[in-house]
Amino acid sequence: MKAGPLRLGGIEKSYDQQLLIVGDAAGMIDPMTGEGIHHAMDGGRIAAKWLAEAVAKGNYSDEALAGYHQEWKHAFGHDFGWSMAICQFVYRYPILLDAAAAAVARKGNDFLARWADIMTGRVPKIHLLRPEFVIVITFELFLLLAKRALGRGKKD
Repeated sequence: MKAGPLRLGGIEKSYDQQLLIVGDAAGMIDPMTGEGIHHAMDGGRIAAKWLAEAVAKGNYSDEALAGYHQEWKHAFGHDFGWSMAICQFVYRYPILLDAAAAAVARKGNDFLARWADIMTGRVPKIHLLRPEFVIVITFELFLLLAKRALGRGKKD
């Protein structure tokens, strides 16, 4: 059995002559969640468009297919940078995971559905900076910190 590292956050070049790379092979894996199916499906849709154009023009050169890479990077590839930054921030301050879980428990299914849209890549990670998330999670963070200061909560 052999193992290899996952290509998180996209590869440098996902095209060549007569070749488009999609999904996990192209690194369309979110660094924060390890999810990639939504990105793979979007990447597949974009690849199909570029392949149809290549067939119509009879041109399968790497120059003709280069736009595929730029298009998927523009569509969702920029989100991988945000995801990595959030991941590193949460790694440094794991209490934020507790605050997020408490926020989901407090706000219920609608909040969880919007959270899931972000975590699966359907909606960009930058949406986590919207007030509907920042205010609720910050409130839960202050509650957790207060409980811990009063000796009623666990410490990290």
